[in-house]
Amino acid sequence: MESKKWVKIVLGAASACLLLLMTINIIVDPFMQYHAPIPGMESYYKYTQEYAMYWVIGRAKHTPADAAIVGSSLSNHISEDKLAQQSGLRVVALKKSAGRPNIYTLFLNESFKRNELQTVWYELNFPHLHMEYEGDIPLYLYNSNPFDDVKYLLNKDVFEMSAYVLSNWADHRGEKKKPAKALFEVDRAQSTSKYNTLAVARSLYVRHNQVANKNSVMAYDAKANKDVEENIIPFLEKYPDTQFVFIMPCISILNTYDQCREGTVDDYFAIYKDIMLRLLKYENVEIHMFADMAGFVDNLDNYKDRVHYSPAGGDLIVEGLQSGAYRITRENIDARLQHQKALGQSFQISFLKQGFKGDDVRELKKQLTVLGYQCNDTIVYDQQTRDRVAEFQAEQHLNVTGIATAETQALLQEMFDEAGRR
Repeated sequence: MESKKWVKIVLGAASACLLLLMTINIIVDPFMQYHAPIPGMESYYKYTQEYAMYWVIGRAKHTPADAAIVGSSLSNHISEDKLAQQSGLRVVALKKSAGRPNIYTLFLNESFKRNELQTVWYELNFPHLHMEYEGDIPLYLYNSNPFDDVKYLLNKDVFEMSAYVLSNWADHRGEKKKPAKALFEVDRAQSTSKYNTLAVARSLYVRHNQVANKNSVMAYDAKANKDVEENIIPFLEKYPDTQFVFIMPCISILNTYDQCREGTVDDYFAIYKDIMLRLLKYENVEIHMFADMAGFVDNLDNYKDRVHYSPAGGDLIVEGLQSGAYRITRENIDARLQHQKALGQSFQISFLKQGFKGDDVRELKKQLTVLGYQCNDTIVYDQQTRDRVAEFQAEQHLNVTGIATAETQALLQEMFDEAGRR
C-alpha cells in the first residue's frame, strides 16, 4: 500500500513538472508558435539560425503583413525595412540559410493564411533551383493537429530557449531597452566577413578547364522545372491578385564563368530562359535579374565566396527593384542573357590555387622554377606548387597563403622578366 502511495506521488510530481514545463513554453513561446513575442520582452528572444525552421514559421503565423520576402542567405542583405519604405507595405522576412523553394512553400502557405499579401519578393536562384532543402523540418508545426503540439511544448530545446528569455528578462528588468532587431546567425557572420578576392580564393573551388557534363544539364532541367511546377506555379494561380516579384540575386560571375569553360552555358541559359518565359505568362509576375550587373558581379572584392555578396549588393538590388532597370521582359531576355554570357566569357580569375588546371598554371610553375623554386612541368596546381608559392611569398614578405594572388603573380612576373634580361 505504501509503495502505491509513493508511485502516485512520483507520478503526480512528474505530471506537475510536465504541466509546468508546457505552461512556461506556452506563455513564453520562444519560437512564436502561438503568439508574437511578449511585449516588453522582445529583445530577449534569440532568433538563431539553428532553430530557424521553428521561428520562421512562427513569424509567418503571427506577423501582420502586406508583403513578404522569401529567400536564402543570398537574400540576407536585401533589407525588408528598405522594401517597406519603398513600397509603403508592412513586410515580413521569411528567410532561411540554405533555403530552397520547398520550404518557401511552407512559409508562404502560413503567411497567406493570416495575411492578404499584396506583394511577394521571391528569390529565384537558378544555380540552386534544382535542389531541395535538406535540413530537418519539424512538420508537426506545419499542420493543424493540436496533439502534435506536444512535440513542441515538451521539447527540451524549446524549454531551454524559454529559460534563456526569462533569465535575460529577469537580469535586465526595469531597464529601458529598445527591442533588438531579429537577426539570423548568418547575418552576423556575413556582417563580420571579409569581402575580398583573397577571401573568395581561400574558399573557392573552380571547375578549371573541365569538360562539359551534358547529363548534369539534363538532370538540372528536369529537377528545376519540377520545382517550379510544384512550388511556384501553384501560388501564381491561387493568388492572382498578389504581385510576385522574382529576384535573381547578384551572385558572382564565377558560376557563368564555369559554364563557359565547360561549354554548357548555352544549355543552362536555354533552361533559364524557358523558365522565365513560363513565369512571365502570368500577369502577376515580375522578374528582376541582377546576375549580370557589370562592375559588381565580376568584381570578386564584393564577395566572401562564390555566391555571398556584400551588403552593398543588397542595396543595389533594392534600388534596382525601385527603378526597374534590371527587369526582365520577353523583349530583352535574350540580350540580358547574352550580356551575362559575355561577362562570363571575358572574365579572368585574378588568382590561381590548388586544384586549378591550365596553361596559366604551367606558366606560373615555369616562372617559379626559373627563380629557384623547383616545380614539376604540368598544368596542375598541386600541393608542390602550393608549397613553392608559399615559399616565394614568405621570402618576398607577402601574405603567405599558398594562393597565387594577383599581387603574387605580378611580383613573380616582374622578377621572372628581370631574370630573363640578365
